[in-house]
Amino acid sequence: MKTIYECSQSKSVKWITAIFILAMVLGVLTEMYYVSKGMDVTGAIIVSATLIAVCLSCFLIFPMYIIADDEGIGIRTLLRTIRIPYENIDHIERVSEDKPLLGATNTIRLLGVGGVFGYIGWFRTKGIGTYRSYVTNAKKSFLIYRIKGMPIAISVNEPDEFIPYYLKGGAK
Repeated sequence: MKTIYECSQSKSVKWITAIFILAMVLGVLTEMYYVSKGMDVTGAIIVSATLIAVCLSCFLIFPMYIIADDEGIGIRTLLRTIRIPYENIDHIERVSEDKPLLGATNTIRLLGVGGVFGYIGWFRTKGIGTYRSYVTNAKKSFLIYRIKGMPIAISVNEPDEFIPYYLKGGAK
């Protein structure tokens, strides 16, 4: 049996995403304006293509939903599904308010996106270490500790429905 858990973005992530996209659009429009005034076209194309590529790459890697089935847990993005077999899961831990996962004072972003479509990439937090993040709402997130590999942080709209599903052994 397959169960799908939605990954809606928090209000702050929606605002950061909207501001980011607006800034990218304004950047491209500014480049177009300067080209019309005689600026070097090659430089404008490179800058505009870079801005569009950054925005598109953020869109392609954000988590749309989490799939739980007989074989494991899957994180579905537009590009692919990241699979975590049940055999590779040590335990799942709900992220609490007293132990925040994504905070400005205790988290370092090593490589990734910090708010545009979500918190996606590699992060380091004191007490957890380095982990991969596919979080769209920090208040509804949890960590999947794996036997092999670094932990993975995900978020779903209803995390309290997902944890009991896993603790019962999934769909087995």
